[in-house]
Amino acid sequence: MAKHYQGNSSGLTSDEKFVPEIWAEGIYKYFERSSIFRGLVDDYSALFGGAKKGDVIHIPEVALASAQDKTEGNDVSYDNTSSTETQLVVNKHKYIAKLFEDILEIQGQADLVSKYTRMFGEALSRQMDADIWTELSGLNQSITLSADDVLTADKFEEALANLGENDVPYMDGDCFMVVNPTLYADILNPSGGLAQYFIRADAGGEGSGLRSGMVGSLYGMDVMMSNTISTGGTNTTVSGAIFHRSACAIAVQSGVRIQTEYSIDALGQKIVSDVLYGVKRLDDSDNIRGVAFKNVT
Repeated sequence: MAKHYQGNSSGLTSDEKFVPEIWAEGIYKYFERSSIFRGLVDDYSALFGGAKKGDVIHIPEVALASAQDKTEGNDVSYDNTSSTETQLVVNKHKYIAKLFEDILEIQGQADLVSKYTRMFGEALSRQMDADIWTELSGLNQSITLSADDVLTADKFEEALANLGENDVPYMDGDCFMVVNPTLYADILNPSGGLAQYFIRADAGGEGSGLRSGMVGSLYGMDVMMSNTISTGGTNTTVSGAIFHRSACAIAVQSGVRIQTEYSIDALGQKIVSDVLYGVKRLDDSDNIRGVAFKNVT
């Protein structure tokens, strides 16, 4: 007896030749558009280029050596400080799949195709963002807010002091601040303590920032909002963070792809989009790379 398809299907058809071309570009476009964290962390994907295989990337942590005095007639002394490493394991294979019956009907309507490609792309993108944030939310340094999802000028000053004291170069252009929607709204509040320091991207002529999710900055740090970050919760809930790009790393071994197969049993087209990657936090107790904001209740 033939095995019947068990899962979600749409009463819609198929012309196999055109499915990949129609769907792949749209899915990738919405994946890129929905990504917030992917472009804010170190990316080691290029190490999987060419014929390189494997599932582990060894990332060394090179300790800062001390400069020595050179004295006349004496040879230099070579630093023998050993370096440590962090292993980034590619262990996340995420996918979204759907069966479309009579797909020619849906492909004849651009608006419907756009809705489904958007759903596929956003589903994968949000999952990758969630995995990156899971790592970043565990930053070693944290500051407890005065009230849930509220950032006062005093607490922001405390965060900057923390970053400076831990040698995090928050003014080098590679430090970012990402918060939940409620905390972001508080930053924008005209009567709030930080609104006067917030510079809108459009006011500075940086329209490209609007397309990447960055709509302003504080003391040179791009500020972004993400629904991936929790609101409210308990005193362990992290409502946002300031982090350097080097605080976390991602490696994508197989980028977003689209695969299709016509099912005679279902008289429809199976469409699967997937991505294979790994994420790892590089921030640790002797290599501080950021600071998290925690709620109080």
